[in-house]
Amino acid sequence: MPEFSGSQHAYTCLPGLEYSLVRAVDASCPRNDTASVAALSDGRLMIVWHKYLSNERGTSDFGTIEIASRTSADGGRTWGDERILVRPDLTEDLSVQAPALRRLESGDLLLMCLHSHRADGEGELGGSSSSMELFRSRDEGQTFQSVGYLWRRSPGQWLQGGASSLLQLSSGRLLVPFHYGTGWQGSQHNRVSCMLSDDEGDTWRKAESDIDLPMRGAMEASVAELPDGELVLSLRTQLGAVFLSRSIDGGQHWSLPQTTGLRSPESCTCLRALPGTDDLILCWIDSPYNPTHHHFGVRTPLALALSQDRGQSWTRLGNVAHRDEFNFFDIGCDFVDDETAILTYGFYGPNDYENNLPDQEWHDPEVMDLHAVRLTKAWIYARLAEVQGG
Repeated sequence: MPEFSGSQHAYTCLPGLEYSLVRAVDASCPRNDTASVAALSDGRLMIVWHKYLSNERGTSDFGTIEIASRTSADGGRTWGDERILVRPDLTEDLSVQAPALRRLESGDLLLMCLHSHRADGEGELGGSSSSMELFRSRDEGQTFQSVGYLWRRSPGQWLQGGASSLLQLSSGRLLVPFHYGTGWQGSQHNRVSCMLSDDEGDTWRKAESDIDLPMRGAMEASVAELPDGELVLSLRTQLGAVFLSRSIDGGQHWSLPQTTGLRSPESCTCLRALPGTDDLILCWIDSPYNPTHHHFGVRTPLALALSQDRGQSWTRLGNVAHRDEFNFFDIGCDFVDDETAILTYGFYGPNDYENNLPDQEWHDPEVMDLHAVRLTKAWIYARLAEVQGG
C-alpha cells in the first residue's frame, strides 16, 4: 500500500487519492483539527479549522483555540498562507472551536463557531456552558461579520465537536446538528438535536425531538440529505457501532437510532450523500470495541464505506489512513462541487505510554496535524468496482 508522509510520521493510504497537509504542529501550535471547506467564486477553496495555542493546557480539549483559515488554488492539493478569523475573548472564553462553512443559495458565505466559556469560579476549568455564534461574508470570505447566535450561555455544555456541520437543505432550511447535556462536557449525559432556521440564519429554533442512547449518550451527529428530502444522521456512541437515525420532516423529528453493524469505538463519524444520487458515503474509525479502553477502542484505521440502498447496507472501500499506535479523529467532508469532496481529519501520535498517566497516552503527542484528501465520485465508483471484482 502507498504511504502519505506529509507529517513527521507517515501512514498507509489508499491508491489513487490525493493527500495534503493543511497545518502541522510547531512551537506555537500543538494541535490542529475539526475543519470545514467551501468553494469560492474564483475557483479557490477555503478551509477553516480550530488551531490550538501553546500554553499549560497543551493539546487538551480545554486548551486555548482560535479559528484559522487557508485557501487552495489547486483544488485542495496544497494550501496557502494562514490567517486568523476568530479569536476567543479570554475574559469569558476557554476557546472558540468547531468552525463550519456553508455557501448559501443566495451566494453569501456563513461561518459558525462555538464559544466554550470559562467557569465562574476562579481556577475552574470550564466546559459547562457555550454559545454558538454565526458570521456572514458578502466578499467571498475576505471578511466576516457577526450576525448573532444560535444559542447563548447554554445551561450545561452544548456543542458540535468532531464533524462540524452547517447544512442548507433543498428546502432552503438551515440545519445545525449538536449534542447537549446539563453538566460538564467530560461527564454529562448527551442527547442530539438540531437547530433550525428558515430565514438564512436570522432566527433559530431547536427541533422538537431529541435523539438519546445509553451510557454517555448520543454525540457528534453528522447529517446527509437524500434527493427526496429524507435526512440520515450518523452518531458517535459508546455502544461499539455506528448508529443511524432518520428524519422525513426536515429535522424536526428523528427516528430511534439503529445500528449499522459497522464496528466503531467512541469516535467521530462523517456521513455524506453523493450529489445527484441516493448513495451515501461514511467515514469512521473501524476498530474493535474494547470496553476497557478510555474511548472504547483505538482510533485507527480511518475507513470509508459506500451505501447504495440509503444506508441499509454498506460496502467497505478501504482504509483512507492507518497506522498502529497513531490515531485519526474529528472527520469532516465537504463537497465543493457535484463531483469532488475534500475529506479532512486530525492525525496524532505516537501514543506515549511511558510519560503519561494511564489512559492519557494521547496527551501532547509529537504530531497532531490536520490533513486533507481529494475524494471524487469517479474514484469512489471505480474503487467500488475494484472491491466487488475481488
